[in-house]
Amino acid sequence: MVVLEPMTEAEFERSVEEGIRRFAKEAVRRGYLREDSALATSRAEFAELLPQGRGTAGRVFAVVRESSGGRRVGETWYRLFSKGGKAHVWVDWIAIDPEFRRRGFGSEVLELIGREGARTGAEELGLNVFADNPEAVAFYQKLGFRVTSQHLARPIDPTRRPA
Repeated sequence: MVVLEPMTEAEFERSVEEGIRRFAKEAVRRGYLREDSALATSRAEFAELLPQGRGTAGRVFAVVRESSGGRRVGETWYRLFSKGGKAHVWVDWIAIDPEFRRRGFGSEVLELIGREGARTGAEELGLNVFADNPEAVAFYQKLGFRVTSQHLARPIDPTRRPA
């Protein structure tokens, strides 16, 4: 159904720029960053995340293409790593282009990444999904993902007194 092809340098640069802008926009929307500094903060975080760009060790940057015809349907970034004596696979992001969603491409991509992880000895495939995206949460749960941690936040009211 799909194949994963390594991104070219041009595809990677475009993907990074789109990712920087998407992260900044979402961080502002969620209240994590202020709009006036979000883009600069996002650029700095991506630079820290990818110190050698596309050559950053352990990371895979792939274009998702249909097996037949080779049409681009999305992209994914993931990494293979070991921590605490255990091999892991972590999906930094998977983005199926809007016109190709709900056709099974995302499920197939996760299956391919899981198989690659299994070949390296990984026992678990992980990813992050924001709680305010119930469609994505339901999609991942349908594929057998479960909540392993939660990040909670609340605004601070400077007038609130301790109980």
